[in-house]
Amino acid sequence: MNWNWTCAVVLSLGLASVSRAEAPVVLPSPVVLPSIVQDIEFLASDELRGRSVADDSIDVAANYIAQRMSDIGLDTNAFNGEPFQPVSIELEASAGAADANRLAFRVSDQSGQQVEIVAELDADMNPLAAGADKANLTAPLAFVGYGITAPKLGYDDYQGVDVAGHVVVILRKEPQAADPDSVFEGARNTRHAFFATKIQNAIENNAKAIIFVNDVGSVAAAVKQQENRIAAELKRRKTMEEQIAALPAEAINNRQNVAERIAQIDKLVDAMKQELRAIEKGVMSVNEAGSRDRSAANTLPIVSMSRTTLDQLLVASSGKTLASIESEIDQKLKPQSRLLSNVVVEYKNQVTPSSRVSNNVVGVIPGRGSLAEETVVVGAHYDHVGMGGIGSLAPGTIAVHNGADDNASGTSVMLATAERMVSQLAGIGSHRRVVFIAFTGEERGLLGSKHYVRNPRFALRSTVAMINLDMVGRLRENELTVYGTGSAIEMDEIVESANRSVGFRLDKVKSGYGPSDHQSFYTAGVPVLFFFTGLHNDYHRPTDDFGKIDMKGMTRITDIVSGSTFQLAVRSKRPEYAETENNVQIRWQKTAFLGVRLRNREDRAIIEAIVPGSPAEKASIQAGDWLLQIGNTKLVKRADVFSAMRGKRPGQKLNITLDRRGSTLVVPVTLAENQP
Repeated sequence: MNWNWTCAVVLSLGLASVSRAEAPVVLPSPVVLPSIVQDIEFLASDELRGRSVADDSIDVAANYIAQRMSDIGLDTNAFNGEPFQPVSIELEASAGAADANRLAFRVSDQSGQQVEIVAELDADMNPLAAGADKANLTAPLAFVGYGITAPKLGYDDYQGVDVAGHVVVILRKEPQAADPDSVFEGARNTRHAFFATKIQNAIENNAKAIIFVNDVGSVAAAVKQQENRIAAELKRRKTMEEQIAALPAEAINNRQNVAERIAQIDKLVDAMKQELRAIEKGVMSVNEAGSRDRSAANTLPIVSMSRTTLDQLLVASSGKTLASIESEIDQKLKPQSRLLSNVVVEYKNQVTPSSRVSNNVVGVIPGRGSLAEETVVVGAHYDHVGMGGIGSLAPGTIAVHNGADDNASGTSVMLATAERMVSQLAGIGSHRRVVFIAFTGEERGLLGSKHYVRNPRFALRSTVAMINLDMVGRLRENELTVYGTGSAIEMDEIVESANRSVGFRLDKVKSGYGPSDHQSFYTAGVPVLFFFTGLHNDYHRPTDDFGKIDMKGMTRITDIVSGSTFQLAVRSKRPEYAETENNVQIRWQKTAFLGVRLRNREDRAIIEAIVPGSPAEKASIQAGDWLLQIGNTKLVKRADVFSAMRGKRPGQKLNITLDRRGSTLVVPVTLAENQP
């Protein structure tokens, strides 16, 4: 864990419109369920390496969940005597050999002489997994700017240019990316910036293949990210050198082990530096544009090419540089598309996709009596983003993304709810089957829940409701968000009834849509509820750790989820599905921001740096100050700072007591809002 962090605290204040229940009475603190602590501590441990579907650690997590389901008393024989429903997960693809991936251009000059320009694999081009796995073609070339058709914005790169049968060169992103007043919304991408939109537009214009060329902004961002990764590895190398220097000469095995790790870092850094050279030219990695939809009937070959190669082609064909054409588009917002009639493309590629089987984990409480053949599903995804990379919001970071809140928390509450239901339904003569599912592949696009909905163990027509638990570990100010209260006529009252003994301030959102596993069920006609405590600044970062989880809050969330599940299991009439709007805005928790960075010391909270413009700077707090107290909370070690900031709101005024070179000072501070 890297403790060089900016002090902040997460508060779940909704950003979208909500329907809020009346403020409840203050209830006594619950006793924390030991099973919740045990489950989340294991699932969010470093040993599980972030539970990526691309890593064997996901299987360790699945086996743990299956054993817990069995110990609780669930039936774990749903799939051929096992709890596992296999799901094929498509992973990163790789390019074949250089002789199988070739991009060349025959350029004719005015005298009819031909010059060949070859884009070398890895250096000047890469086939993209978003396109066809194999291709071998010869075709004319066309430049179509950003490949955008946006009639409402008065912009169409394809207007007046017939590209049927041509390979089209398309720039990434959108025009006027640096202009906040642009019709394309400046740095904030519209849908026209997405690869999928550009690819579909090329298909509709009958293009034969696509060459993507990076925009300047994306190149700069990618270069910075790669440089940060290299710097992080070199920092690790320096630490290991210091470890060797500190080891005694007789510690031969230890010295050898560290030396081998240094050699591995050197090899990795060399490879990263080679990648950097291609990145500086704007060449994207094989998987950077995503993977292709294998159900699509029409898939074009797609390749990434360097900006320098396109510049050569444009100068040879039109006498204009790429930079001048981009500038002209930005200044006039007028397409500069053209057929490069003197250029012929020869392209062949070989991309090898890879996949891995991961499992949904399923446990069942069988139904009884007249309701036995109907089903209630309670689910939570258990995968996360591993060591970083795909899905991580910490670019260039190679570290365990523990995913304590996302979604070890939801998985733990699901298991705790299962334990409650086994007990509560034991004496009920008639109740529905309750199916508990730990979904895999949610972080890759709801893959596990989509697979279950397509291949349900129990028919969807008899599935009366689905409850989803995703990120329920950061309860703040007693506010709990519940989505799907309008997905069935009865859902609002079910939630309100379950809340009467728990006393949350409910932020209720009617829509059954949203970027989590409940959406897979709702779009298939099943009413849903989605319990959620809000996004925060640790989301998809290595800092989403066990120590930041509110265990009492999770215990109370187990209460309301269990109450809702019980009602759905025993009520005589199934909920009546209702349509809702698909315009969900997932809510961020607001954060109270102080703006200090702390030194890497366990025994005290000493400030290393002040964030410019922060409340700390405005209060004249200085680097080197030793924090002694925040508000009424005394600080013994730096970890106490986070606890002291817990529950603070943006705009709150408080006193900070600090030691500055032996003198004790009390400084008034007004906390600000930290934007995610």
